[in-house]
Amino acid sequence: MSIKYQACEPFRAYNRIEGRPREEELDDSLAAKVHDPLWMLARQFQFGELKGEDAGSAIFAKVAINTVRMTSFTGANGLKTPYSEAIPLETRVERIIPDIDLKMAVRLGKKFLQVLDEVGGNAPTSQGYTTGMYKNQFLEKYPFVLPEIEDGETAQETTVKARSLSLQQASSFLRAMAGRAVNGRGLWLELDRDFSKINNFVLAGSQTPSPDKFILSKHKTIAQDAAKKWIDYVVNELNLPENSQDDSWLNNRLEYTFKTTIDEGNGTQTELKADEYFQGHLDWYSFDVAKEKEEGSSSIDETIRKREVLTVIPSEASFAGMPNSRWWEMEDGSIDLGNLKASDTDIAKILVTQYALQYSNDWLSIPYDIPTGTFAEVEGILVRDTFGQNYFVDAAHKNGESWNEWNMYSLTVDKGEFEAPAFDKRILLPAAAVKTLESEAIEEVKFIRDEMANMVWGIESRIPDSLGGGMDGYEAASNLNSEFERLIKEEEVADEIVLPEINLNAIDSRATTYKPQLKYQLGNSVSENWIPFIAVHQKGSNREIHFQRASMPRILEIFEPHAIRPRTQLLRDGINEDDSQKTPFFINEEEIPRSGVKLTGTYQRTRWYNGKIVSWYGRRKRTGRGEGSSGLRFDLVLDNK
Repeated sequence: MSIKYQACEPFRAYNRIEGRPREEELDDSLAAKVHDPLWMLARQFQFGELKGEDAGSAIFAKVAINTVRMTSFTGANGLKTPYSEAIPLETRVERIIPDIDLKMAVRLGKKFLQVLDEVGGNAPTSQGYTTGMYKNQFLEKYPFVLPEIEDGETAQETTVKARSLSLQQASSFLRAMAGRAVNGRGLWLELDRDFSKINNFVLAGSQTPSPDKFILSKHKTIAQDAAKKWIDYVVNELNLPENSQDDSWLNNRLEYTFKTTIDEGNGTQTELKADEYFQGHLDWYSFDVAKEKEEGSSSIDETIRKREVLTVIPSEASFAGMPNSRWWEMEDGSIDLGNLKASDTDIAKILVTQYALQYSNDWLSIPYDIPTGTFAEVEGILVRDTFGQNYFVDAAHKNGESWNEWNMYSLTVDKGEFEAPAFDKRILLPAAAVKTLESEAIEEVKFIRDEMANMVWGIESRIPDSLGGGMDGYEAASNLNSEFERLIKEEEVADEIVLPEINLNAIDSRATTYKPQLKYQLGNSVSENWIPFIAVHQKGSNREIHFQRASMPRILEIFEPHAIRPRTQLLRDGINEDDSQKTPFFINEEEIPRSGVKLTGTYQRTRWYNGKIVSWYGRRKRTGRGEGSSGLRFDLVLDNK
């Protein structure tokens, strides 16, 4: 018995056409010999390659570019100053006056003695200056002294000294430097950037040397020149602002704010503002264009505004791992574009992959050097191809003025809340550092909302250790409490113990074993590195509030109750060195959301394009980790254990 099967056409699938050499050598395979040109033309026709209109290659291009540079800078104090690129704009915005630590004080004191000896050594021999002539006097005037707590001091005076003693490493450093180095911090605070104040140490004609006046009158000029050079050295070394009001940091907003101005050369000025800069890296997206245009110069300064026409041969834009336009060329295998994994929400990764795999060989690049601090705009590009045809390429955003048109790197123009958004189509290249080295956090404050206590807390998770670094805030609070416990134990030790007379027959003198089961406690406490902020009404408003810095009480047996003060430079704004408050400290309510805020203060270092090393102290704001609870409660009924 035979069975007849119905024949059917087998399913064929062709994934790719490739050559499979059968020889050991690949010369013939890589030669890509064409045996049937008609077949190749037919395949090109099938794939639509013969319908392409961009068959010509670009061989010539002309580009018209307009550039205009920044002319002025305005910080948070509203004072407009000429724009300068001596330091990065990022440094000029972020820098604040740091607290001079002990190690820096030693270096500054040593530098002053060196400068004084250099200036004195260059002076005429008739003035009689010798090296190290005033070293001992300055050692005595500005010493490193370990504080000692004495009887009769107030609670605040004792607290200031106890804070220094609780920093064990700093205390050891003070003992080591005592009598060996000049305290440059004290000299810096004494001069206060005014070199003429060195005259306070100069003797009059009939005076005798004393600890306060010891510089001979004939050395007055030497001391003034040395003080001036030393002040310039400190300001340039630390990149200090002109004064404490010259920085761009706003305490009530916990961020930087500044403005720069561009003179357009047509009678107007464009103002670029950065009202909310806190990211730690300054770039074009930190700026917005102000709504109003101020009056400016009508003449064109070639150093500020320039129009240039370039004639170049465009080159193909390329990147590492880019697919080659000729299939027989070997590609760079350092980047595997085919191995990119993107989900449906990875729009940016999908766009980059599509550009790299499909349209990369259609892009050409024309290099053009733009100075930093420049607003640049390409008017248009004239391209000539191999067939001699000329094409004028407009900017993509010039096809329309709709807000949803395609554009990139555009700055938002402030037009009001109820107006359609607008964009400035020029490209901004701010004078920002490309890469910076950042130290570990010197100070770190975490702001959280405590709904149970109905307040905001500023938690000092890191505080300065007085040696140029930071230490854990909880550890510092514990060390300070240990220092107070030591003082209490010293007070408890009496010189002579006198036992009271006891009447054993009295009922009150008899021992009893009764103990109540419950006890009442007025309130508990929190760690001393938790600084409270309470809600208060803004001045002139019955609805809007902001947070005001408050203080927890420190209750000790040997002192009257007094306020616990913060230890970070950020939260101590408005507090004197003796812990007395001269001005209150407020934070806007909207600056501390439910997620919280984390502020860090660090030293940063970079190399500017002229080779200069630039260092500064600045702050950065990040998002917190949500709400928290301090555990603060009042009117407690507890078990009497």
